[in-house]
Amino acid sequence: MLALSDEDLQTVTTFMAKESIIPGKSWTEAMAYIVATDPDESVKTEVFKASGGRGIPSSFIIGKGGKIEWIGHPMSIDEPLAAVVDGSWDRVAARKKHDADQAIKVEMNRIRTALSAAVLADDQTAAMEILDEGILRFPDNHSLKMQKFNLLLTRFHQYEAAYLLGHQLVDSNFEDSRVLNSLAWTIADTEGLEVRDLNLAMKAAGQANQLTGSKDAAVLDTLARVYYETGDLNGALKWQKRASKYAGAGSQGDSIRKVLQQYQDEFDKK
Repeated sequence: MLALSDEDLQTVTTFMAKESIIPGKSWTEAMAYIVATDPDESVKTEVFKASGGRGIPSSFIIGKGGKIEWIGHPMSIDEPLAAVVDGSWDRVAARKKHDADQAIKVEMNRIRTALSAAVLADDQTAAMEILDEGILRFPDNHSLKMQKFNLLLTRFHQYEAAYLLGHQLVDSNFEDSRVLNSLAWTIADTEGLEVRDLNLAMKAAGQANQLTGSKDAAVLDTLARVYYETGDLNGALKWQKRASKYAGAGSQGDSIRKVLQQYQDEFDKK
């Protein structure tokens, strides 16, 4: 296994000498594979860019015959790697899937570019037409629908249309805590909204909390905010305290504890 960086040798060497996430070990000692550089960018040009690569990290499996068998995110490498090693891998089928996926990515990038221009111009009609075209072409892409919801609600303030779509999104993503949490947080936390469908936000946040077993700090924080926006300070305190219990020591945890203190101060003044 070989990892390639597009940074210069000195930068990579300096990083590898630093302490890793394993106490007492540098990155050189902690990483069980070779890290190299690409000074003439030949690999970047002939492999990464040639394959349509855009984002990193990006992994490649080179087969016994010296041909690329698979391209993808390293988190997804285990299954194809096992198939390549045992000889059951179908490179032709994998190539067809990769090319189809790349075509979708190109089209999605076109949609995002056109949408950004429309939003920048504050052209609601164009933005909605672009999103509707994308949704029609990619009906299973929930991110496009979420973008439409967010724009309708937070940018163009088309509340009736936004919440109609919001109800559809909650129902179609009722087993996806991330989508539910994002939607509920947008409704409850976005400043300047003249209309907040807090019943919808409560439905989404409550279900997200059920799905995560009341142990996800971010979801609990959202649920507490929805209670707060409804005027139920007792409920807000209850869930924010639980969010604080599961919050880590980083910036997210600090933010959650700060909000808990705010709720507690308001409760004490009652």
